[in-house]
Amino acid sequence: MKKKTGIIIGIIAILIVLIAVGIFAVLYFMTDIFKSSKQLFWEYASNSSQIAKMISSENETSQKAWKESHSYTAKGDLNIAVTKETGTKEIKLGTTTKHNQNTGRTYSDIVLYNDEAELLKASYINSGDIYALYCKDIYEPYYIGFRNSDIKEFISKMGVTENTTQILQMLSLENVNSLTKEEMTYLAETYSRVLIDSIPEEKYAKVDKMVMNINNQKCEAAGYELQLNQEDLRKILVDILNKAKEDTQTINILNKMLASTENLDVTSIIEQAIMKLQEDSIEEANLTITVYNAGKGLTRIQMNYNAKAEIILDIDDSKENKKNVVLEVKNVNSENPEQTTGIQVSMEKQILDSMTIYTINIRDNKDEYQITMNTSLGNIMNDRIENNSKITIIDNNTTIETSYYKTIQEATEEVDVQELTNSSAVIINNYPKEQLENFFAGISNKIEEIIPERIGQLNIQITDTQDGLYYLEGIVSSVFAIMNANGMPQYISMTGMTVVSGLKQVALLMNNSIENSIGNASNSLVEQEKQSFNQRFEIYKGEEINGTLVKNLLSSVITSNTSNIVDNEEIVKVRLDGNKIKKPEDWNEQGESNTTKLSKLRENINVGTKYNVVIEYNTKGFVEIITITEI
Repeated sequence: MKKKTGIIIGIIAILIVLIAVGIFAVLYFMTDIFKSSKQLFWEYASNSSQIAKMISSENETSQKAWKESHSYTAKGDLNIAVTKETGTKEIKLGTTTKHNQNTGRTYSDIVLYNDEAELLKASYINSGDIYALYCKDIYEPYYIGFRNSDIKEFISKMGVTENTTQILQMLSLENVNSLTKEEMTYLAETYSRVLIDSIPEEKYAKVDKMVMNINNQKCEAAGYELQLNQEDLRKILVDILNKAKEDTQTINILNKMLASTENLDVTSIIEQAIMKLQEDSIEEANLTITVYNAGKGLTRIQMNYNAKAEIILDIDDSKENKKNVVLEVKNVNSENPEQTTGIQVSMEKQILDSMTIYTINIRDNKDEYQITMNTSLGNIMNDRIENNSKITIIDNNTTIETSYYKTIQEATEEVDVQELTNSSAVIINNYPKEQLENFFAGISNKIEEIIPERIGQLNIQITDTQDGLYYLEGIVSSVFAIMNANGMPQYISMTGMTVVSGLKQVALLMNNSIENSIGNASNSLVEQEKQSFNQRFEIYKGEEINGTLVKNLLSSVITSNTSNIVDNEEIVKVRLDGNKIKKPEDWNEQGESNTTKLSKLRENINVGTKYNVVIEYNTKGFVEIITITEI
């Protein structure tokens, strides 16, 4: 209980601090003719409220309302292209959607193509309270879905602890979204005033004029500065928490946001947070915030923390139909400036007669890494909508480009979407945990068999970990491209792609770490790895093995070679003995490891035929060559 209370205290504190930060979205005007540094600081800082206008999309709102009141059909074309020095490899997919406004049911599918041939298809249906997926190649009879109304009970049945469930509920965006506009305004106005009143006048100062460049416009402006240390920050937090504890409306709002958590005394938790803040020591902190207003809608907000971190926010609101924001974050190395790292995110919103266009650019200031996102959301014209999203990633000498074009049209005839029930779909809420574990184990095995086989047919050659990550970036960016074209808020897309760039670096570091640890592993760990690796193939060796098992063996080889392509010691080759088995074109008689050729060989294996399977090992004891002979 003590641990749970500590977590809740942290969440309450974070919520209240986030509310206080809302000051930057509230316009704070002072009417005095002679304004102090404090007044001018907050007046200029209030210009950051323009960010909300730049991120918001009127087209997104109107399209959502239109789709909620119309039956419609939609079609989309998705293209992923990875260009390296050796050439360009393209992956093509298509999507369709249909929605029946009368029944509320929605159907969507996505198809992977090999040239013009359909290679793999997956579909989705939302029928009332049921959300389900279907892929004929993985599980043919039924859709597999869940019932949303009792998802909490299902999560509990699957073994998720009550504490974890409650924390997820408390952090749910649905709770935050339940707040009304009036409640949000009240919180912002109330706690912006508490924040301002908590800071004494002497903490503000005017600084000399500075020449700067905001959105390629050279300008000069005086700055107004706010300096805070650790005790100032402690006082601000305590004042905010004290106000929250005493304010009935705030308590009611917090109870509303945490409605899914029972028997929670918010006031008591806030009091504990105040006590902890007052008693605990705080490490040294020096925060400086400087605002510059160059007029004509040009504003810069600059923050420095302990001379180690710097954030610069440039806002250009000078044009009626074109808005720009640039955010630059730096990790400063004062002893060696050349080692300073950081990232720059720029965003432009352009409003045209027929569409709104968003352009987001994310750039690492040290590495040759850049992400550009272009999204256009069209106006509704003749009950038709055209949206487009393109994401380009430049990573060293490789370019990953994803584009998605979608058209939405009002349906001219009745839209038929299947109704899902307990008898027409596998609803996982209805089954015990043990049965589901076996069911999903079978689904997982089928995915391991199908996906590598289909990828092999695309003839995608992955030579190392870095190469594999290029295609992974293409897949992830395609998800964001589809979501962008469906009206996902741009700040979510921007945050998501920024996280993707960071995760890529983490993946490379983890891969290097794993490789190093393997190199230093003890003999026992090597033996354990060898046994685990060999066992996946040894279960199929012997005489008179039926064709179904040989097909499974080849699927295991394809899966293994795909995941171990950077490790030559764990690449398995297949050799064919005799001429009975039809050999794929350009087959290597000494042993073949190419996943495309192995996939074609798998198609040539007859289920009703018997085969002999012999295994040979390399000098380190790993399976190296598997010889298959048709009897």
